[in-house]
Amino acid sequence: MVIYYSSTGNSKHVALRLQETLKGDLIDVSCLEGHPIFYLEDEETLFFVTFNCFWGISNRMETFIRKSEFYNVSKIIVIITCGGYLGGGDASIEKLFLEKGLPKPTVYSLVMVTNYSILHDVPSLEAQKEKLIRAEKALSKIIQGTQKTYHSNWLIRQLTPKIHAQYEKARITSPFTVNSSCISCGLCEKNCPVHAIEIKENKPFWVLPKCDNCLRCLHRCPVEAINYGDSTRNRLRYTYESCTQD
Repeated sequence: MVIYYSSTGNSKHVALRLQETLKGDLIDVSCLEGHPIFYLEDEETLFFVTFNCFWGISNRMETFIRKSEFYNVSKIIVIITCGGYLGGGDASIEKLFLEKGLPKPTVYSLVMVTNYSILHDVPSLEAQKEKLIRAEKALSKIIQGTQKTYHSNWLIRQLTPKIHAQYEKARITSPFTVNSSCISCGLCEKNCPVHAIEIKENKPFWVLPKCDNCLRCLHRCPVEAINYGDSTRNRLRYTYESCTQD
């Protein structure tokens, strides 16, 4: 079973590769609500694929895991996609599963292309392609079981709660703006995994004080009309599909 949560396509691609190779159910967290219940087959591995959020996972993914029930789980593998450094992300996810009485997960860090343009420049298209080639090789090793697992050291684990606490501040939606190039397509409202956006007077409005900070709306806007304060202005947008479509 492969459970994934993706914003700009990195984690979705990884999940599709896993499901294609290893078979089993493919489940998109952004499409589920309530308190799901999952039953695994004997000896079936439970895979989670998601993206790094300040040395942890997003609120949407964490809430999903906490609310879900998992039965007959013998092995868990977590692949966290990131733009560079995962920090103590493995410690955060280990703690979460242990609190639920589930097996300690095996964690992999998979460096792909960053989409967190609030803090980082998105690399050029050529650099994106090079990063994804390297990521594909690492993913193949993960699937084959030959890739080194990720283990943060003691100091990083001690720092992790303070780093991940910054994620709560980043979830504030008030910095989001939309400019005059908006074509009122409604894609941002449709794609928002936490229903934080509504179209009013043909423009998107962030109706929740906090969102998941996944930046799906920003990167998938077809006319690049959405920004997060001034930090994302003039920075490239990124989706896995746009980088690999040719």
